[in-house]
Amino acid sequence: MLIRVAFLVVFVLASAGFAQPARYDPRHLSSEQIAAEQARRREYYRLESERRELAVKRGLVNQARLLNANQTDYDVKYYGIHVSINFTTESIVAAIDYQIESRVNNLSVVDLDLINQLIVDSVKVNGQTAMRSHVGSVLSITMPVPQPAGQRFSMNVYYHGQPYSGYGYTDGGMGFMNNNGNLVCWTATEPFGSRNWWPCKDTPEDKADSVELWIECPATMTAATNGVMLSNTDLGGGRRLFHWKHRYPITTYLVALSVANFVIDQNTWNYDGHSMPVYSYAFPNAWNYITLFDTLTIPMLNIYSDAFGIYPFVNEKLANVNCGIYGTMEHQTCSFHDPFSFYDPEYLLIHENAHQWWGDMITCKTFHHIWINEGFGTFSEAIFYEGAYGSLQAYLNHMQTLKYMGEGTIYVEDPLTEVIFDGNLSYNKGAWVVHMLRGVLGDSTFFRAIKEWTGGPFRYGSATTEDLSASISASVGRDMSWFFNEWIYGNGHPSYEYSWQCSPDPGGGYNLDLCIEQVQQLYPLFQMPVRLHLNTTAGARDTSVFNQWWEQVYRIHLTDSVTAVQFDPQQWILRDAVQVPFTMHAVTTVCPDAEFGVPYYLKFEAVGGVEPYHWNLWGGDLPYGMQFDGDTVGVLS
Repeated sequence: MLIRVAFLVVFVLASAGFAQPARYDPRHLSSEQIAAEQARRREYYRLESERRELAVKRGLVNQARLLNANQTDYDVKYYGIHVSINFTTESIVAAIDYQIESRVNNLSVVDLDLINQLIVDSVKVNGQTAMRSHVGSVLSITMPVPQPAGQRFSMNVYYHGQPYSGYGYTDGGMGFMNNNGNLVCWTATEPFGSRNWWPCKDTPEDKADSVELWIECPATMTAATNGVMLSNTDLGGGRRLFHWKHRYPITTYLVALSVANFVIDQNTWNYDGHSMPVYSYAFPNAWNYITLFDTLTIPMLNIYSDAFGIYPFVNEKLANVNCGIYGTMEHQTCSFHDPFSFYDPEYLLIHENAHQWWGDMITCKTFHHIWINEGFGTFSEAIFYEGAYGSLQAYLNHMQTLKYMGEGTIYVEDPLTEVIFDGNLSYNKGAWVVHMLRGVLGDSTFFRAIKEWTGGPFRYGSATTEDLSASISASVGRDMSWFFNEWIYGNGHPSYEYSWQCSPDPGGGYNLDLCIEQVQQLYPLFQMPVRLHLNTTAGARDTSVFNQWWEQVYRIHLTDSVTAVQFDPQQWILRDAVQVPFTMHAVTTVCPDAEFGVPYYLKFEAVGGVEPYHWNLWGGDLPYGMQFDGDTVGVLS
């Protein structure tokens, strides 16, 4: 076990001195580089999605078949995990301590998730031996005495055997392997793989208040896991015991361990009066990751803390840890990385650790809402590049590499049949939703609302899209459900055609007449603010209009003539946009309401084309007492 300690107080990230393994400079991206990065990400997502979907479907089918109905009847407050690891037989001897609270009167059975190839030796409830049955992947424990609602009780499960693993996301669980000369035992369990190595309530919505791990392993190795190390004890006989404790709420798929012969580096992160250790657990031959862990983690912590609120587990640590194949995962306080993956290690580091906020601190309540984890995590990559390079253009360019213009809804309506970890939808389009929300709200409001979300009642809890929508609405003081309804539950994107003309105003100055039409054939109508960059004879000017109809005409009065109009120039909307020639358009498209007994007068207006305009009543009956003067008059009175 090699340990190196360094104290890093200030780290200035600059393009000249920053070790940059990425294939491009995000401040200066060509269209060819953007297309290449989009293709590269799609391939990565495809491979990851295929592996993980097998685990998701198997877990959900098991839940549907076995129901586990009584898991809603109790709340797990604490897990204490004791595990002795045998590399020779690839097996474990283990015991789990539980603190549980009954949610119903006369709780008589506790159902836990555990694969049946692990052998349960005995179970105790409040120190008394309890009856059990183990069918399929459900361990049912009968209470010696039924527990009343609100009653807390202790339970212990003792078991042994060979845990299951399909090596990471293929099935999840605990694996043993030699990874390029490094013998390692590690776990990777999102979303339903924890049951493959320890009995638990294996669903994301129930978080234990804390977890403790005692990991016994060969004395030459180190066990890295969640939380803070409380002790490291030499047991003799070539064995060592590590005791870790994590004092924050945590869901089961984020509990993890990696045991190997690591090179360990320690740095110190200082932020806003806090001082926290930052660890690197790397394989001796994983030189790229040793460098990356040491140089990138602290700047990344600064950038994300500035944007989203302070690192949520600041009272413990952040560690980046090497593990086995397909092991890249954002375990709470302890992100895992396969150092010999084909993918860009910088991307993996900044993406996985963004999940400490998005997915770890606030977790999607069900996998219908997985975009809350993955969309925000992917969006954070662009935030990192914006902060690292001090460049909004780096942010905007990275968002272009995430652009997805295809079919599908972000909300996963049926996790049993649909792809949950869809790179295009859950990741890329989910990131664009957050990007568009930033564009709708503006920077000051957006980042304030995000910090109120991360610091609000769902901090360290589980949430849905509706929870997020309500929080954002409360922060900005207006209902934002329309935004989430059309972008999370709706399909597709708007396709705009826009046109404009500028003419002198008889009263002085100039009038810019702008027409925006939504012409998408397969998708519904969208409502969004549209940013405009206007070039005038006196210089540039930025403004915006709110678009919500299939065709809208806007008149903007200016002191100077407009020479060019750029439509959403920075692309704050996921859209197509084409400029077309300006033709005749009716400016008056909605008649104001009338009131009985009050005189009414409305003159219809149009722009473009060739005057005079001719007005006709196409059909229908006017209300009693109203008349329409057509031809070139166009007055309703």
